[in-house]
Amino acid sequence: MFKDMARIAGITCVLVAFATASGVAQQVTYTGSVSYSRGSYIFAEPTSSVWLTNGLSLRGGPLSLSASVPVIVQNSGVVSFVAGQPMPTGGEQSGAVRGRGRRDRIGTGPGSPTDSTVVFRDRYEIELGDPILNGAFEIYRGLGFIRSISLQGGAKPPLRSLDSGVGSGEWDFGAGATLIVGSRRGLVLGDASYWSFGDLPDLELKGALLYTVGVARPVMDARASVLLNVSGATRIMETVDPPFSAGLSLLYTVREGRMVNAGLSVGFTEASPDYSIILGWGFVF
Repeated sequence: MFKDMARIAGITCVLVAFATASGVAQQVTYTGSVSYSRGSYIFAEPTSSVWLTNGLSLRGGPLSLSASVPVIVQNSGVVSFVAGQPMPTGGEQSGAVRGRGRRDRIGTGPGSPTDSTVVFRDRYEIELGDPILNGAFEIYRGLGFIRSISLQGGAKPPLRSLDSGVGSGEWDFGAGATLIVGSRRGLVLGDASYWSFGDLPDLELKGALLYTVGVARPVMDARASVLLNVSGATRIMETVDPPFSAGLSLLYTVREGRMVNAGLSVGFTEASPDYSIILGWGFVF
């Protein structure tokens, strides 16, 4: 999980599951979201991405399993979705990213790409993205200061090839832990996981530690929660600074088992989109 709106959506889902799972032996939860992000990243032209994600999770006791699939609309093929998050890999033109000098912008042009330029699409294309599969096991749940401790693992199977413009064509795997602490006045969430990414043909993707710290505070007589979070990762591409961003979102409970959320994220490094906006929804069956 990275520092963008998809990351905020993931944190929100954790808090939703925490809030609705108490005393429930088994439940099925549907979550959906539509996100928009825009950023130049390391390129001379900006990439705009819209992705619609639908996911299902099944929880039985301390064990939960989930799967989500995005539909992506994007105006370039140089931003790939790695472990479900947009990253400026260069796609099929990843050799330009590998040969980039630090802080240099990679140019765009109508001709064949070279080591210092890439070719942008001249239109938006709709693509089905790779699914994200996750499993989590809650090893502790309580009502004291420590509310929950969970271990989790995830995988992104390579159903989409590199030439799709949204996939890497390789498996991604991750494992980590989530800690939730707090009181009636609010919750603090910490999440850390290590991910191993499949390399592109012309670009090595380093294994990285992904992390998020979030603070959630109830508002509106506890019908809603405000979530502030920061997220990031260690360096994934040798020639690109690691991602880092901050986000603010609002989760509102329409009625028991029905919720909506909205948020904004701002990126601070060249591996993150400049900004992202998300609208999400979910309900428990």
